Amino acid sequence: MTALSRFCLLWWLTIILITSVACGGGGVQPTATPRDAPPTQTPFPTFAFVEPTKAPVFEQTSDGSGRSGASADDAAEDAITLDPKKVERGLGRYEALACGSCHGAQGEGTDKAGGLQDFAMSEDDFITFVRTGGELGTDHQYSTDRLSNSGSRNLYQYLVSLAGTS
Repeated sequence: MTALSRFCLLWWLTIILITSVACGGGGVQPTATPRDAPPTQTPFPTFAFVEPTKAPVFEQTSDGSGRSGASADDAAEDAITLDPKKVERGLGRYEALACGSCHGAQGEGTDKAGGLQDFAMSEDDFITFVRTGGELGTDHQYSTDRLSNSGSRNLYQYLVSLAGTS
């Protein structure tokens, strides 16, 4: 073998070796495969439905006030003190949320929905209701960006004031 043929052989072997290393044939394998990044979580407020507690059963007796058999609901109604400013602001919420389109301008009810003049929820139950929609679903569900907690309390005061107009 001549020096020129040895040089050509060595040159071709070098080219093959460089090509195989460059194309991944050099025996070096990646140690780990890239994984997808976990999805990011976007925090936003959510509200869970909390089942209201059942009202306790009270024994019906005369309390000396002339009312025999006063129920727990009557006592709760008597305990609610209406604030005229909150009632006025609640009327604003009632109008802004277009409650009157279904429940009537004064809560008297329409063919779309019943009246609100016999409203008898507690404030906590009412706020839970407007956050979850209750059994009525999303038509009555309002997040805090549409009806704040103070707006909910004001609307509650307005609805309680309607009970006095029936």
